[in-house]
Order: sequence, then C-alpha cells, then structure tokens
Amino acid sequence: MSETLTFEPFGSGVTRPEDIAEAPDGSIWVSDKAGAAARVASDGSITQIGKAGGEPNSLNFLPDGRLLIANFEGALQVLDTADGAVETLIDVVDGQAVTHANYALADANGFVWATESTRFPHPGPDKIPEMLADPDGWLFVRRPDGSSEILADGLSFANGLALSPDGRHLYVAETFTGRLSRAAILPGGGLGELETYCILPEDGLEAELMAAGPDGMAFDESGALWVGVYNRNALAVIAPGGKDVQMYAFDPAETDLGWPTNPVFTGPDRRDLLVGSIVNPHIAKTRVEVPGAPQPYRIATPAGS
Repeated sequence: MSETLTFEPFGSGVTRPEDIAEAPDGSIWVSDKAGAAARVASDGSITQIGKAGGEPNSLNFLPDGRLLIANFEGALQVLDTADGAVETLIDVVDGQAVTHANYALADANGFVWATESTRFPHPGPDKIPEMLADPDGWLFVRRPDGSSEILADGLSFANGLALSPDGRHLYVAETFTGRLSRAAILPGGGLGELETYCILPEDGLEAELMAAGPDGMAFDESGALWVGVYNRNALAVIAPGGKDVQMYAFDPAETDLGWPTNPVFTGPDRRDLLVGSIVNPHIAKTRVEVPGAPQPYRIATPAGS
C-alpha cells in the first residue's frame, strides 16, 4: 500500500543534512557537512555551529546537553552548541578503529549506542558488490564510565538505530539487505541476540536500485516504526510487530525527500515530522496525526540498572 504525505522544505542552506535532533530547549539542529551542525529557527533560517571535518552523519543529544555526532569520515564526536567546540568522544573500540561511524544515540542513562557501517577504507558505490559479499559492519556501545565494546558484527552496512518507546530494545538497520533487527538491552550496557524484526518487501526495483535500503528510523507513540528508505525516495512505516509495511511519499523526482535518511518527530506535541536528506540543501517537514516517541536521550533503558 502506498500513500502520500505533503512535505515542504525547511532549513534551507545546509549541506548533506542527513539527520535532525531536538535539543532539551526545543531547538532544532541539523547535521551540516559545511561545518558540524546548524541550528534551524522557526522561520527556517539557519545558524551554522562548529567545524567537525569529514562528513557529519547523525545527530542526537546527550543527556548533558552536548550534541553527539557520528562522523562517516571519522569517529564519534561531541559538539558544544554554546561555543562550537568539537571533541572526539571515541575512535577505537576493542582495538578496532572507528572510521565510518554512521549513527549514534544516547539513552537517558548516558549509554551511547552506535554503528560503524563497514571496515572498507573507501566504501563508495564501486565497492558495493564487495561489501555485499563480505558484510563487515558493527554495532557498539560506549558506557558512561568510558568503557566500550563491540556488541554485534557482520552487519550488511550497519546504519540507523532506534530505541523502542519503552526503552527495552535497540533496533538496527542493515541497508544492503533491507533488514531491520532488534535486541534486548541488558543491564550494564550489553545486548541480547539480534533477531529479525522486519525485512522491507520486494517491489520489483531490486535489479535497478538494489533492495529497498533502510537508513534512519524513529518510533511513533502507537509503536509504528518510521524508516527512511533512501534509494526509493520514500518512508516505510512498519506496524507494531513488524509484519505490515506501508510506503509513503514515493518521490522518483527527488524533489521533496531527496534520498531520505532520518525521520525525526519534533515540536511540543511531537507531531512535526522532519526528514533528513543526502542530496537536498534542506530537510523536509510535514505534520502527522500520531505523535512520535520522545527523543532518545529522554528514554531510560535497562542498561542503567
């Protein structure tokens, strides 16, 4: 089933705005390759803050108010939004260098969960056949005490993460296979076994565009999981339980969504849906009926038990 949402551009003037984060004060921040992040005012005007270098990919706030950045041409960084200072949070886990950090979020307890897409040094389009044949993405945790650990390996281009609204499970997207998996979060910052939650359905475009590729994702209050499907210019909405998948806003002209990445629910009622983009100089904005779940840094998990 395919439906349409009406989007408008928001926050014009940013470069590769893959992700969006809402700060504790309600302000909206967008990743910006031209710097580190950009604050977006209510009228859509932007203020660029910091210099991260590389390719800032995902944004999420830490409980202490600093902005967590997964840099796809580097490691995990933190941005002080007050003065623009950027520091490295972690660049080595279990002896493995973090060089293609894709997504990172922090729960309310300060545990940082993150993905490293691949160990290939230059993972461009020409390397996709090799990456498909040898999945090597991984998922790791950085604990509040500074310790870290690889929790899952062998993922097929590890990408977006989401916490379930009750904080009990962590969800991870594997872009090259269309697979969304989840694992129980354990006390102390471990994970149970990854289990398949959903595989995005085939749509006849696989030979031309590969499998429908999940990127970032976020839950709404009903338990539905919203997923950016970058290579379909669409959003997938997966009903609770992972069985029913609806596709929204298929946009072959790439005008509204432009290779959509991360859907993020914002605003006082959490009904403003913002969607990041790989190619557009802005993000997309629409209104939805069901509010989104809270920002990850407001969700407590069993990790802190």
